[in-house]
Amino acid sequence: MNDNFKKQIATIDDLTEIGEILSESTELRDRVAKFAKSPFDTQFARDGHNVPMNFVKKGDTIYLLGEYRTHVKDNSSLLEILYDAISQEMVTSAHILDKTGLFCGLIESCGVKKLGFDITGDAEINDKDFLFRDKNSAILISVSADKEGKFVDFIYNNALPLTLLGHVTKGELRMDDTSFGFISDYIG
Repeated sequence: MNDNFKKQIATIDDLTEIGEILSESTELRDRVAKFAKSPFDTQFARDGHNVPMNFVKKGDTIYLLGEYRTHVKDNSSLLEILYDAISQEMVTSAHILDKTGLFCGLIESCGVKKLGFDITGDAEINDKDFLFRDKNSAILISVSADKEGKFVDFIYNNALPLTLLGHVTKGELRMDDTSFGFISDYIG
């Protein structure tokens, strides 16, 4: 999120209003278009195992891997374990949220295949900070239903923080009881 966007939303508490402002963002549309042309993050490409940044199909489960409440500067151990999960084909997509925040990361992950999300907020953080804080060390992950049990066990056995967010949908963007419209509203 750029400084102009941060200034615009600083005094706004209505999440749908913030979503509407973002839906007009040319920067966000440009990022989604860039991901459509090159959907693989080179950080996750190792030994021929590529995983896209974008969600792949409706019904996949969405997780946050790592710490999202505070910013962690060194994610190297988390990345090593994620590489192992990717090489074992447990992960459907992975997208680093470091500079974008959760909401923009979700839009970027949905945009390529015109999918949506239905997630649950965090009761310990206000929804605005949860969705729009751009100092986020977590990685947005999607996992298919047939690999989910193996993935969750693997992550917990490696003592990493893992937060279940929700699931990939056909195109609507929802958190709890709030609808942010449809992915087509954000990518044109």
